Amino acid sequence: MVLGALCILLLGYGAYIWFTLPDVSDPRSFLAAQSTVVLDRNGVELYRFFQEEDRTFVDADAIPQFLKDAIVAIEDERFYSRGCLDVRAIARAFFGFGRAGGASTITRQLARNALDLNQENLYNRKVKEIILGCQLESQNSKKELLHLYLNWIPFGRNAYGAQQASMQYFGVPVTDLTLAQSAVLAALPQRPSYLSPYGAHRHTTVSSAVEEQIIAGKITRAHDIPSEDIAIGLLGAYVGTGATVVYVGGRTDQVLQNMQDQEMITESERLAALSDLEHMLFQPAREDIRAPHFVLWIREQVEELFAGSEQDLLQRGGMTITTTLDWDLQEAAESAVALHREDIFNRSGAHNLALLALDPKTREVLAYVGNADFHDEEHGGKIDMVHVPRQPGSSFKPIVYAAAFEQGYGPGTVLFDVPTKIGDNEPQNFDGTFWGPLTVRAALGASRNIPAAKAFFLAGGEMKILQLAAALGANTPLTRRAELSQQRGSFEYGWPLALGAAETPLIEMVNAYASLGDGGVVKPVVSIQSITDKHGNILFQSDAEPVEQSVLDARIAYQLTSILRDESARPEEYWRSQLTVPGYETAAKTGTSNKCLEWNQETGACLLRKPDNAWLLGYTPNLVAGVWAGNADSSALYDRGGGLNTASPLWRDFMIRAHKRLSSPVTSFTSPSGLVQVQISTLSGQLPTECTPLSHRRTEIFLSERVPVQQDPACQMLAVDKVTGMLASEVCPAEAQEEGRFFHGQSILPDRWPTWEQGVQAWMDAQMELWNATDTHSGALIPLPKAPTEICDPSLTPGRLIAPEVHLRFPLDGGMAPYPAFVAQIEWDVGSSVREVRYELNGRRVGLESSPPFSAVIRVPRSVPQEGTHVLKVILEDEYFNQAEDEVMFRFGEDRQPPSIQLVSPEKRLFAPGETAVFHALAEDTEGGIKYVQFYLDDLLLTTKPHEPYSVTYTLPKEDGLYRLRAVAEDMAENTSSDMFLIGVGDVTIPDDRRSLPSLPQDPVLNSSDGGVVLDTQDPVILTPSDDISMQRKEVREFSFQVPRIGGDIAQLTVRVQHEQTGDISSLLTLTDGEGIYRRDWSTRLVGDHILILATEDSAGTVTEWDRRRISVR
Repeated sequence: MVLGALCILLLGYGAYIWFTLPDVSDPRSFLAAQSTVVLDRNGVELYRFFQEEDRTFVDADAIPQFLKDAIVAIEDERFYSRGCLDVRAIARAFFGFGRAGGASTITRQLARNALDLNQENLYNRKVKEIILGCQLESQNSKKELLHLYLNWIPFGRNAYGAQQASMQYFGVPVTDLTLAQSAVLAALPQRPSYLSPYGAHRHTTVSSAVEEQIIAGKITRAHDIPSEDIAIGLLGAYVGTGATVVYVGGRTDQVLQNMQDQEMITESERLAALSDLEHMLFQPAREDIRAPHFVLWIREQVEELFAGSEQDLLQRGGMTITTTLDWDLQEAAESAVALHREDIFNRSGAHNLALLALDPKTREVLAYVGNADFHDEEHGGKIDMVHVPRQPGSSFKPIVYAAAFEQGYGPGTVLFDVPTKIGDNEPQNFDGTFWGPLTVRAALGASRNIPAAKAFFLAGGEMKILQLAAALGANTPLTRRAELSQQRGSFEYGWPLALGAAETPLIEMVNAYASLGDGGVVKPVVSIQSITDKHGNILFQSDAEPVEQSVLDARIAYQLTSILRDESARPEEYWRSQLTVPGYETAAKTGTSNKCLEWNQETGACLLRKPDNAWLLGYTPNLVAGVWAGNADSSALYDRGGGLNTASPLWRDFMIRAHKRLSSPVTSFTSPSGLVQVQISTLSGQLPTECTPLSHRRTEIFLSERVPVQQDPACQMLAVDKVTGMLASEVCPAEAQEEGRFFHGQSILPDRWPTWEQGVQAWMDAQMELWNATDTHSGALIPLPKAPTEICDPSLTPGRLIAPEVHLRFPLDGGMAPYPAFVAQIEWDVGSSVREVRYELNGRRVGLESSPPFSAVIRVPRSVPQEGTHVLKVILEDEYFNQAEDEVMFRFGEDRQPPSIQLVSPEKRLFAPGETAVFHALAEDTEGGIKYVQFYLDDLLLTTKPHEPYSVTYTLPKEDGLYRLRAVAEDMAENTSSDMFLIGVGDVTIPDDRRSLPSLPQDPVLNSSDGGVVLDTQDPVILTPSDDISMQRKEVREFSFQVPRIGGDIAQLTVRVQHEQTGDISSLLTLTDGEGIYRRDWSTRLVGDHILILATEDSAGTVTEWDRRRISVR
């Protein structure tokens, strides 16, 4: 019964197989295949793989024998000799359990793929392959089968069949193929995507360890290279330099070798073909494909996803692949790249660009630009730079600081940006400067290298950082370290890891930043939503809720976000604006890596370094995006090719465009619970005290369990000796002591990292030199002077033991001083020099002098009355801050003495019209000081000078004539006096006495200007006023006098004004020589009757009064 049942089952199974076999009566119908379509998330078609029109059927005679032989040699060397049942092939098919290529004879491939058996059950498919293979073998000759195969086979890049492949890759019909070209086409069917001549595996490559051994001469033959260190490419490649070069073959080499082994070609033909392969040129590939690098990446993923299925499922399966790409955002990305591409190259020398944008919550790929121009063959445009590892530069720093934060540090931790020795190296900042104490917020925001290098050690070293980077989504640095360690025995990045020395692909960096923005949660990057077959059956579905893992405390992730979004932490306006999306909180970081172009062979130091990779990575609550700019061949950029100048304009443009397309975007990040804000000192990271400068206090974010509790140790209130700057002591004079604020700078963990502390103290000493260089301390970066550590010793300043003395000589004790101003006069004696002299009137400071002659003009404050007794104190302080003082009691009296003034220049009297002249006067008031001096040309006020020098530069009139130059001085009591002389402009005659006016006619003439007359007498006389007058207080009047030649009995002539009640005298004119008419201005603030007197004195001293006028002042 069992045997019967088994027979029935076998018959039933055989019937099922037979009735489900496809019809092979018309082999040309094999070629009908259904394309696979790639869509964006909204159904926009991106690409179709291998559509029907991509094949051109050709006759068997059109296909060259070279190509037929090459295909047989590499795909099925027993094609012509075996029958339909190949025992070895069948064994591989049944016992290979689904491995591709288990029975991949040419006939079986044709049966399996052309007849669409890929969706069959594994064993059903194998049985059908055998039956159909036998049917094909029985109905067609080997020549016909090979003909069908070459018209069907996919050669990659939508080239379907030999004719289409020949045109696609070489631009020639299949009939014109050479042996070398035939070998290339024969090499492709096995893995057309992997071996694509436009892809990364065009040439065979070896591991870096093997390459080093070849260069060193340790490996001299390709056979000595371990298979695991070779990545076979389409074409072979020469590895090494100079004399140590090894040729490592590719799949085309294997094709040609098989052909020679099977006697299809001779050795000379093989060698000639190999020579042709070295110089082979491929037709530039241009396809109508949207988001080309993304589509090709999707293709690689699908091929890997269905690796257990037959290899051409993608080409012929009729699948629908729905991706996560948003074509609207993709267009925004491609438009931004196209807009900035030329400018970026002109400014930085970058030929290649890449941009990737993800949804930070789902990690779905929304925009993907693998290179600036997919069709730019010259500059590697087909290379997908989203996946190529490159050094990320400073964009790696947030991961380093995140690892340090896990060890208890935070944004408020203070690290000194100063020259620091780390091992044998001394890190440098990108701008060559050092900024001193910085919080981590400021250090990361300004991308300072020295604090980042220190953070490397605070984080716990290399493995802590690499493990966190891998956990966040950037796994390449860790795996690369393991690979290099295995190859070389040991390998470490060291502290340069903190500056971005570990090569990382853009896609991993963007995902790591997304993890920071998503609260420390890591998720895999998703690019495919679903895959269905041509019948609508779901072959693959991405998880609606992808696997996620919290790898970093959400509070620490937020701390990093708060730094990266903090515009105030960025050093300048351009930096701030370029890393910001208007209207959205934006966390962003630049990155720039550099390569050395020239080394010092003796010291090993780099002599010439230039940028080679420019990065910008950033995110809002809605979108995370990264931009890379550089050259695919790793050549250097221009000097200014950094991330800020090169990558940020493109990144910002895309982010602005993208956010305009988002629906209901979130504008700000959400702070997790468990964080507190505390004000700290940015000098130490601890709690500020009264000593801490206001400019160095800020509010910072802390984990609730890590709030600082220590008082700011960086600012100290200390009593110091002003002379020596040392700490005050009992043995140094108390007068020289003062309390001040000082900066006590100290490195973090000085005992653990003594070289860090040495760097801090050396920098502090250098800053103190700058601090002391100017009174404003403008050149120093320290906010306060460095705290002294030595104690004052008087033996260091012996001169301070000599006490100074000071005495007031005016006013005298019990005497009088003019009101409202007077000149204080002192005598002093010091053992060193005088630092300053202060004056106090009734306890109020009224004067300060710091240089001789120490005779200050004391202006009495209006609050001090004129009446009563007053106290004037003088305090003298020497250079050692020793003080001496003296004081007197005095009363105020009326200042009735006018100042003296004399015009002393110019010496020349005659000037050209329009000439510029300098007039200078000397003025003095011994009692109350000069208030101002005014210069007049005739009645025109030229200037008012309140301080010496009393001078004016003036351009004289262009009209010829005589002009009166007058200088009028007024003292603090409003007493005035003046001096005058004549100058001539142009063609005029100057009187002998420069102070005289031209003599008037001898006949008495009425002077219309002043009402006076000129008398024909030889006696001195007052011309104006011609009679007694009345005038207002402070009114200025001009008086004129006729003076005969002085001589003989007249030794001196004087003109004065005397107050009848007080006896105050104002001297207007004193002559011992001269003749003519003189004029003088006069005014007074004293009301009452005044007498204007003109008198002479002879040689015997006898005074004769010649004329007088009464002047009544109201």
